[in-house]
Amino acid sequence: MAKVLIVEDEFTIAMDIEQRLQSMDYEVMGIAVNYNEALPLLLNEEIDVVLLDINLEEEKSGIDLGKLILEKFNIPTVFLTAYTDRETFLKASAASPMGYLNKPFKDSDLDHGIQLAIQRFAELKSKENSSTSVEVKKQDDFIFIKDKGQLKRVALKDILWVEAMDNYTIVHLKNQKFVANTFLKDMIHLLGDGFARIHRSHAVAIDKITAIEDNLVFIDEVYITISKSYRSDLMKRLKLV
Repeated sequence: MAKVLIVEDEFTIAMDIEQRLQSMDYEVMGIAVNYNEALPLLLNEEIDVVLLDINLEEEKSGIDLGKLILEKFNIPTVFLTAYTDRETFLKASAASPMGYLNKPFKDSDLDHGIQLAIQRFAELKSKENSSTSVEVKKQDDFIFIKDKGQLKRVALKDILWVEAMDNYTIVHLKNQKFVANTFLKDMIHLLGDGFARIHRSHAVAIDKITAIEDNLVFIDEVYITISKSYRSDLMKRLKLV
């Protein structure tokens, strides 16, 4: 079952949601009451979907957090709210949630909302990548990615990081990206020892890392999460331990 993060500032509601999710065999990865508490959980845990209260009683709202999750963590969100007015709905839409549940909700609503959010998110990413390559081949210090009917040659030294997206791998260069029809683990094997997996969804070119801060790897201005399970291996490969 999916791994869920709950962001809800009313403790009794959060606990109720957790118990209901567990009874449906979901794995609850943590509970946060605000934006700041949610960040370390997003950085450290592998999460499939976030249940997010719109009206967090803090300076930064659930909508602010939802925008960050979409932009930096690439995880689907389902908004929870007791408000049904159009203004709230329109504000929440700016964060592109994959679901919207009005409180109180039934177990079936919660279950279906999570499953639909994950499915919609996967379908959305698949459509975005509809012009992707169909194969990847390696030759010396290059890989060839089929893109729009052409085999494009990409130098390994130009690749900054790679990112899993369903059954595809997005290959990021400085000012360009390609999408390859291959799983991330197979792409990492193809790229070789110059790349390190730092998250179930990301691997980076070791020589392109410009900084490491807490659980973030920086490649110039871009930052990518390191999950706990991969951090020690990365530090060893960088000879920092």
